[in-house]
Amino acid sequence: MERPPRPNWLELGLLLGLGAGNVAVELTGLPKTPLVVGGAGLWAIYLAARLRRDRGTLRRWGLRVDTLRPAARDAASVTLPLAAAMAAYGFARGHLPPPPGFWWILVLYPVWGLAQNFLLNAMLARNLRTVLPERLVVVVATLLFSLSHAPDLEIMALTLLVAPIWLVLYRRNPNLWVLGLAHGLLGTLAFFAVLGRNVLQTLLG
Repeated sequence: MERPPRPNWLELGLLLGLGAGNVAVELTGLPKTPLVVGGAGLWAIYLAARLRRDRGTLRRWGLRVDTLRPAARDAASVTLPLAAAMAAYGFARGHLPPPPGFWWILVLYPVWGLAQNFLLNAMLARNLRTVLPERLVVVVATLLFSLSHAPDLEIMALTLLVAPIWLVLYRRNPNLWVLGLAHGLLGTLAFFAVLGRNVLQTLLG
């Protein structure tokens, strides 16, 4: 008899620790670089160990090409109208046309978007599905994802709105490449067009 799937507590521990660490850094004003470097190192060690045991892991997590077309079609049906609405809002509020830094962030953000969707979908939601029904998975994963962005209330509010979209799209067609690009586009527009923040200036400042 096949055993029912169980959550991977190491994955959840690494994930929740990174989220809590991010909140702690934001609240205390400490530099974020050590957290990012340390977190990336721990995840790299874990992923290397997983891949050594099972080379099909990345494909199951969504780093695959066979679902590119349906995933892109589904993502575009949601992402492009949202992007158009955000751009229109940005022009109405005077946040657009964007400063030159916008284009650098637009190119770089998909990498961060892929990483965030990996943590949200392949790690958090996938493990939650072993113990919770799908509707609760969406609710719990969305709340935890939003809380990991505390205490920035504006970003928390935006993630509450967008996280369910990523969760549903991933569930239909698990493809992190597509979600990374969609997340990168909407994330860039969220900062520049909706919130009027120059992310590049903040990073360099």
